Amino acid sequence: MSDTNSTKETNPKENYLKFIDSVKPPKDFISSTHPKAPNYKDLSSWAAFPGRDGFHNLSPDLKPSLELKGFDVFYIHPTGYFEKHWNSPIDEESAAYERTGSHLATQASAFASECNVYAPYYRQATYYSFFDTKTNGFDALDLAYSDISKAFELFLLEHNKGKPFFIAGHSQGALHGQRLVSELVSKTEIHKNLIAAYLIGYILPSKYFDEMFPDLSVAKSSIDQNVIISWCTGVEGFNRSRAKSLFWTPNGWKLEPMEQALVCQNPLSWTSGNEWMSDSSNIPIRLKSDKLSLANYYATKNTHSKLSVDAILDLSFEARISNKSMIETRGPLIEKIKRFAVSGDLHNFDMSLFWGAIRNNVKLRAAAHEK
Repeated sequence: MSDTNSTKETNPKENYLKFIDSVKPPKDFISSTHPKAPNYKDLSSWAAFPGRDGFHNLSPDLKPSLELKGFDVFYIHPTGYFEKHWNSPIDEESAAYERTGSHLATQASAFASECNVYAPYYRQATYYSFFDTKTNGFDALDLAYSDISKAFELFLLEHNKGKPFFIAGHSQGALHGQRLVSELVSKTEIHKNLIAAYLIGYILPSKYFDEMFPDLSVAKSSIDQNVIISWCTGVEGFNRSRAKSLFWTPNGWKLEPMEQALVCQNPLSWTSGNEWMSDSSNIPIRLKSDKLSLANYYATKNTHSKLSVDAILDLSFEARISNKSMIETRGPLIEKIKRFAVSGDLHNFDMSLFWGAIRNNVKLRAAAHEK
């Protein structure tokens, strides 16, 4: 969450559609030039790395230690690139680079007290990729995933070395995480070391689960192991405006209906029930900055803003799983933030709303693994 304000808009949905059209790349993927691939043996290709302080160590309360821990997390950041090229260069002076820092602060930080955080920079697909009507979006996502898979293979070989680990990703990061777990974790020996994969903010149709993850399970409690966790968030009564979404399967890319049976857990209970739940131990957080406006998707340059995170303790909310297989929310906090949501979609708040619940759950699952 951010306390920065965007320019007041009279019709957010109309402006959103105009924005999507404004970032459409002028050439097809095959005719475009592509950024240089990162070298993951070079630590500058990692947004977060153990022993190095960074935005992933921001906390509203106790700052995590930089000492090595007994668990790892491989974190894949969401889309932060909104420009007219199919894939983002890894450029320290770009807005995309800075947005990655904000995602570390509000998402990866939930894992930092319990885990060594590994988060690669990657040539992320531009936002328009998810709206492309040809195959350009698939191609851009394939290129992005090629970086993620290389980083993960190096992580396993040179850094993890058999330790129990988590995988976490949001939005585009969750989509790549689904494919990563399916291709490089499931059906291999290392699946036994995967405690849980938190793949948040991207649809995961139930009908593909067994095909993609034959030796893993849908999470059903707060402590089960070798599981997949997923949810998407909206206000109470939220209906998706987009009918279909890109989705990867072992048989290739597909366009999948947004409204179907999806894997979904309520992060305030870690179950799949449809009762309204609250959790007094959850700590929602918001991002604070002196320059950066997360609502300014037209920005292209790094502002080098100072970032911090604050706990939101004075406003409560509750959540349940709706009949559309997604999390719907209500309460004073939701009333305050829903003005930032297009048509009630709280996608940008998928993890920050539940930050404390995620942190608590990582600790619970890690402790259960040790037992």
